[in-house]
Amino acid sequence: MNVLRRTTLGRTRAPAGADGELRAETVPAPDTGDETMLPKARGQWELVWSRFKRDRVGLVCGIFVVGVLLVCFVGEPVASRLLGHGPNDIFPMSVDADKNLLPAGPWSHVPNIHGVATVTPDMPRTLFILGADGTLGRDLFLRVLDGGRTSLELAFAATFLALLLGTILGLASGYYGGWADASVSRLTEFIMGFPILLFLIVFGWTVSNRLDQITLHGAIAPGVFSLVAVIGVFYSFYPARLVRSQVLSLKEQEFVEAARMIGSSDIRIMRKHLFPHVSGSLIVYGTQLLALTIFLEAALAILGVGIEPGYASWGSIIATHYGTLFGDTGASAHYLDSRVAHAAWLIALWPTLLLFFTVLSLTLFGESVRNAFDPQGVRT
Repeated sequence: MNVLRRTTLGRTRAPAGADGELRAETVPAPDTGDETMLPKARGQWELVWSRFKRDRVGLVCGIFVVGVLLVCFVGEPVASRLLGHGPNDIFPMSVDADKNLLPAGPWSHVPNIHGVATVTPDMPRTLFILGADGTLGRDLFLRVLDGGRTSLELAFAATFLALLLGTILGLASGYYGGWADASVSRLTEFIMGFPILLFLIVFGWTVSNRLDQITLHGAIAPGVFSLVAVIGVFYSFYPARLVRSQVLSLKEQEFVEAARMIGSSDIRIMRKHLFPHVSGSLIVYGTQLLALTIFLEAALAILGVGIEPGYASWGSIIATHYGTLFGDTGASAHYLDSRVAHAAWLIALWPTLLLFFTVLSLTLFGESVRNAFDPQGVRT
C-alpha cells in the first residue's frame, strides 16, 4: 500500500524505496528548524557574478587589466627604489657615441656618473632592464611603467567624468521630460555631430597651454587635465542617451509610483530607485570608453598633441620613435642608420604591446560583462 504524507508546505514527495514501495518524504518549512531549507533567492549582482565567473575569457582579461594597474601604479615606484633611479633620470653615458648614438640595449649595466668624459671599469653602474629609451639615456623599463600610469590615469579620469556627466544629464532628461528633455537632447545631438579629433588638435595647440599647468601638485602629468576635460565632456553624450532611454520606461513602473506616494523627493527617486537599474549599462560602456581613450591618447601623441614632451605615456613613447619607424628622419640625421632604426623599433615595441593587450583585454572584459548583465542577448 502506498504511504503518502502531506508536508507542512502542502507538497508531497513519494520516491520509490528499495522494496519497490513508494515512500513519502517530508520537505520541512523554513520555520521548522530542520536541516533541509528552501533555495535562497539571489540578487541581481549575485546573478551577474555567477554568470561572469563562468566566462573564462572575461576572467583572464580582468585579471590582466588588474595586473597592469598594479604593475604601473605600484610596481614603478618599487622598481625605481630598487634600481636607484627614476624614469626621468638622464644617463648620457648609456649612449654609444662611436656607433651612431645607439642607446643601450636590454639588460645593460650603464655608468651612473654624470659629467665625465671617459668610462672606466670601476665606475658604479646601474641596470637598464629594457635598455635606454633613446639618445637621452633614460631607463626604458621605468618609462614604460610610468607611461602606463599616465595613460591609465587619463583613461580612468576621462571615463569617470563622461559617465558622471552623462548619468546626471540622462537622469534629469528622462525623469523630468519637457524642456529639460528637449535641452539635453539638442545638446547631445550637437556634441555627437562635432568632430572631436579635430577639436582636440586645435584645442591642444591653442587653449590647452593654460590648462596644462594644472597637475594637482604633481599627481598628474602636464597635459592630462586638459585631455580629461575635453574627452570627458565630448564622450558624455552616449551615456546620457543611454540613461535617458532607460529612465523613460522605468519612471512609469510601480516602484517609482510607490516611492512618490510615500513622499520621496525627485533626487532620492533618481538616486535610490532609478540609478541602480542603469548602472549595469554604464559599467559596460565604461569599459569600452577606457579602451577608446587609451587609443585616442596615443593617436594625439603621434599628432603632437596631448601630454607635454618629457613626460612619459604609452602614446608619447611610441610617437618619439614614430618618424624612425616610418622613415621620417626629421632633424636627427643618425636615424638614417639601419641599426638606429632597429633600436627605435625595439624601443617602440614594448609600449605598443602593452597598449594593444590592455585595450584588447578591456574590450573583451566589457563584452563579458555585457553578456553577464544580459544573458538573453548573447549571440549564439
